Amino acid sequence: MSGSSKILNKYLQVAGNRIGRKLLLGENGLCVFKSPDLQQEYVVEFPKHSDVIYFYAPICRVPYDCSEEFFEKILELNICGIEYNQATFGLDAKTQNVVLSYTRALGSVDDVSFANILCNFVRTADRAKREVMKLVDALAEKYSLAGDDVAAEMDKYSAKIKLDKMKA
Repeated sequence: MSGSSKILNKYLQVAGNRIGRKLLLGENGLCVFKSPDLQQEYVVEFPKHSDVIYFYAPICRVPYDCSEEFFEKILELNICGIEYNQATFGLDAKTQNVVLSYTRALGSVDDVSFANILCNFVRTADRAKREVMKLVDALAEKYSLAGDDVAAEMDKYSAKIKLDKMKA
């Protein structure tokens, strides 16, 4: 384990004490932990030969039935990182998850500021998940209703065809 990884592990220990969890960077450069209700996962990544710490959290899978409008809304939320404390949304192409991420150089933090950043990121990711899931639910309802409208129109059309056949 490199000296930088040892420093980050010390920072993770301080942050872990604040949130009541044991946090440790694995050999793969990852520290993964979940919220107490297991609904949200958080990752701290410190790749080998890097001086950058990556914080990220998968927020939701891409809803394919309304993906165009969904991505439009996500991009609106993403602008300049304003809405989510400089954290931004991205797409993990392998898992098709929308991910909230934030980066920070190891040299720009100490144990206290790292703990603050991690705690703030966890709160921000939780808020982002709640807000994005509301968006997903609203879009799903909208597209479900649109589908219901199409089905209703088809039923009317089918009834009209049956009436036309009876008249003939």
